[in-house]
Amino acid sequence: MTHKIYKILGTALICMAGYACQDNAWDDHYAAPGDGTSDKTLLQLCEENPELSKFTAIVRENGLDKLLASSQTFTIFAPTNAAMEAFELTSDTLSQFLNNHICRYTYTLGDVLDAEEQLLRIKMLNEKYQNLENVDGALLFGNYGKVLETQGAGNGVLNVIDNIIPFYRNIYEEIQNGERTDSIAKYLGSMDEYTFNATASTIIGVNENGETVYGDSVMEYSNPWMKVYGDIYKEDSVYTMLIPSNDAWIAQYDKLKEYYRTFGVGTTKVSGIKVTGEFEIGSPLADSLTDVHTREAIVQDLVFRKSVDVEAPDGDSLVSTADHVFHAPQYLFAGAEKRDVSNGQMYVTDELKFKASESWQNEIRVEAENSSNYATQYCGSVSSRSVEEFPQFSGMVSDNKFLLVTPSNLSFQKNTVRFALPNTLAGTYNIYIVTLPASAVDTTNAANPDKMLSTKLNFYLTYVHEDGTLKEDAAIKTESDFGGGQTATPTDSDKPAFETDAYNVKKMLVASNFRFPYANYTASPFSPTTEEKITTSYLRVECIVTSSADLKKYEKNLRIDCIILEPVNE
Repeated sequence: MTHKIYKILGTALICMAGYACQDNAWDDHYAAPGDGTSDKTLLQLCEENPELSKFTAIVRENGLDKLLASSQTFTIFAPTNAAMEAFELTSDTLSQFLNNHICRYTYTLGDVLDAEEQLLRIKMLNEKYQNLENVDGALLFGNYGKVLETQGAGNGVLNVIDNIIPFYRNIYEEIQNGERTDSIAKYLGSMDEYTFNATASTIIGVNENGETVYGDSVMEYSNPWMKVYGDIYKEDSVYTMLIPSNDAWIAQYDKLKEYYRTFGVGTTKVSGIKVTGEFEIGSPLADSLTDVHTREAIVQDLVFRKSVDVEAPDGDSLVSTADHVFHAPQYLFAGAEKRDVSNGQMYVTDELKFKASESWQNEIRVEAENSSNYATQYCGSVSSRSVEEFPQFSGMVSDNKFLLVTPSNLSFQKNTVRFALPNTLAGTYNIYIVTLPASAVDTTNAANPDKMLSTKLNFYLTYVHEDGTLKEDAAIKTESDFGGGQTATPTDSDKPAFETDAYNVKKMLVASNFRFPYANYTASPFSPTTEEKITTSYLRVECIVTSSADLKKYEKNLRIDCIILEPVNE
């Protein structure tokens, strides 16, 4: 039974900038002796040119003579005898040499001049793509072959070039077959999938069990990782990719696994506004989850769209296919080994130098107004509000929306909102809350200081502690520095409560250098959409205005824009 990757071949010509298949008539740009055309076949033109005798001999030896003498249309880029001096026959001569210099349809200087940036990507017979571009008014093929002479035949175009064009693997082929890339090759290869396509396969009969027998089984290829980050196996795609060597893979794994340290199965219980639970730690499942997420993090930012100038990128930044932005990214490629590939650029590095905050440990921003993000207690009403009608807040409020929480009628109750903190890593964060003044809702009393009141808050963090217990810590009553652990040191002990700003938007620091013992990471792009997401990290915001004295000086309304967890670089 024959297995092959099934590919859809269009019968129509598709003309696209950068990947055009053109069959244009001769035009004013076509440069050739005489009128540039001949009734002779491409094979005949090759045979008549003494400078192409070596190339022509190899054409015959590999059985391409009949094809080039047929009525089908081709463009040939034939190296001169001088260029062929260093050529050696191999078992791959047909696919890696001849079919690397011949393509279907006709391509001329006119086609190139009409193309965007005067460059075409043309598909060769071996399905590799080569550049054909205008350099100082002459054609350059495959980055190395200067076209010395062009002649039109009855079935195409013959170009004589001064160099053999190297055969290159595509990025994925080079990863799988190149040196020092076994680790990433094993990871990506584990996701290769081949699916039988019965419709495209050839039926040759039925066996004694009544089962259909296929003489040519067509297998469709896919890879979930490439669907997310880039089809680096496709010849008609162009990417720039940073590849970790085996040493770089091991070093990065050891570095990132601490961030993805997590727990196994467990149970949670919600009682009012509080969440508690117990989780297994050090279990096989916990180790497996840590391993899976660590490897995913290593490879998520390796691919960049198109062929980029890594030494001077546009805008002095690069955006990976994971949509992470890297500023002044030249350092990422410093010291890397560049390898030629057929579908872009590939750099093998012995050190992945990504900054945590630009790659795996991103800012976490919880929009307070989204109902899926919060739960409340002792509140009169809860609603999402917009500041679009209040230009003084333009650009100061995330998504121009915030959460408005009014208190219950019982003044002694502390109106409270609990926010879920998704995708926290076992890393260190500075935690902020952004609040708004009353004028974000009503400007009537904005000019009256006595009517513009602030409020006082306490904060509580809930997370899975070192022993696997999900529980809430004691109240954070003042800005606190946790020193990377769970023991807080007040940074302003003279001010025992957090106060909002009565007149302005305020980004209030709740805790600095807080480190979660375990990752609560559920953002894998490969997780099933139906998979239940369990959040185990929360910030509870509590209004503590209850005494008669406080009720005269403060309000109980809460106006919250968002919760922000900013990574602390380590």
